[in-house]
Amino acid sequence: MIQKKLAKILVTGLLITSIGSAIPSKTDTSSIFNELQMAKTASASTNSAINTAPELTAPSAPTISLIKGGNKRIKIYWGKLSDANGYKIYYSTSKNGTYTLAKTITDKATVKYIKTGLTQNTTYYFKMTAYKTADETTAESAYSNIVSAKTGSVSATSKAAKKYTTKSKYLKSPAYKKYKALHTMSSYSKSFPIPGMKNTNTGGFACTRMIPRGICQAGAYILISAYDATGYDESVIYVLSRSSHSYITTILLPSKAKVNNLAYDGQNIWISKGSNIAYFPFSVITTAVSSGSSHYTLANYTGFFSVQTSAGVIAYHDNILWVGKSGSASASTLYGYTIEQSADGKISLTAIYTMSLPARTRGITFDNDGYMYLTRSNLKNPTQTGYMSQVRVFKPSLTSPTATGAIKKGAVISKTALPSKAEGVAMYGSYLYTLYASCQYSGIKYPADRVIAIKLAKLK
Repeated sequence: MIQKKLAKILVTGLLITSIGSAIPSKTDTSSIFNELQMAKTASASTNSAINTAPELTAPSAPTISLIKGGNKRIKIYWGKLSDANGYKIYYSTSKNGTYTLAKTITDKATVKYIKTGLTQNTTYYFKMTAYKTADETTAESAYSNIVSAKTGSVSATSKAAKKYTTKSKYLKSPAYKKYKALHTMSSYSKSFPIPGMKNTNTGGFACTRMIPRGICQAGAYILISAYDATGYDESVIYVLSRSSHSYITTILLPSKAKVNNLAYDGQNIWISKGSNIAYFPFSVITTAVSSGSSHYTLANYTGFFSVQTSAGVIAYHDNILWVGKSGSASASTLYGYTIEQSADGKISLTAIYTMSLPARTRGITFDNDGYMYLTRSNLKNPTQTGYMSQVRVFKPSLTSPTATGAIKKGAVISKTALPSKAEGVAMYGSYLYTLYASCQYSGIKYPADRVIAIKLAKLK
């Protein structure tokens, strides 16, 4: 527009000059000159604005929070940056040496990277940057902190009991001697070691601090969930044969989130984790088993649901998924949800029941007659004030809820003391399978390193 106006002024000036009878006065010439100057200045200003792009600001430097060495591999974790589009990972065999670009991460939500194909028993150094792109321009941040780890061989996931590897040793253990339930109510042949307590191979990395939390029966398998107390490795599910109780494989879960209990509804596996519950299809279990591999990675959960309470306790019975708090210091509410699946496969949950949940509850399960078995535990040793570790039995009024969906739990039918740190519980056949985390803690006087099968008939 300005260029057109300038041209018009110039043409006008020429026309006036070429007509002898219309030679402009000194005042007219000055006016034309001033207008020309203004047009030139405006044009220059416009061209400057068009040709000068705003400078792209580099994102903040990332921080590597964790690094761990494994079998010819090393993995790092970092904090996600809101002002970055991605990250660049660099590595070297010398802290002050030349670094090579290992990977450009294009998904800004990614916070983990595993570098494979490394030399065994070698220390590697890692650093990284964050980058931002706009209009085909890239701005890269300053380098992060430098971290290092050493590669090394990793043993297979352990199958044997961590402390009492033979029947003789188990029968002489402090827990077996102290707790009546173990030598008068349990079956040694039906009980079995908790896998992974000595070592869990988490996809080429070794973890010795997996804390077992949940257990459930799913088809031909028994599933046990666990999380890494050190925070370096992803949570896992150990898959065992239901008939032989032998360990088969490990499923690596999508994150390091502190998983709790498990449930199986006939189609999906449900897992409680913090404020949400997540699920994935049972086919993941069969695929992991049929792969013949020592581990199987679940990249993502199929879906998540927010629930009315912090999700820790979870169980499935008679078409209802029960979800409640785990280890709460006071009584809380257990919620019962119906599970509905649409024609396109989408799942929805609807809360229709409530039931009171005793303080310090760790796991629940139901038998075919509607009895509810509930484990409770707190602290590590009986000498501590507030210590408990037990299983309680109730017969809730599942078939006669109130108009608001409230179900009466009823009076305690039986209360049986168990070894320290009782966790999840599952029912199969005529046995109640109780899980313990005590073998993973120091200073516990009566640790249990196996899933202990208690006869249901002894508990009612």
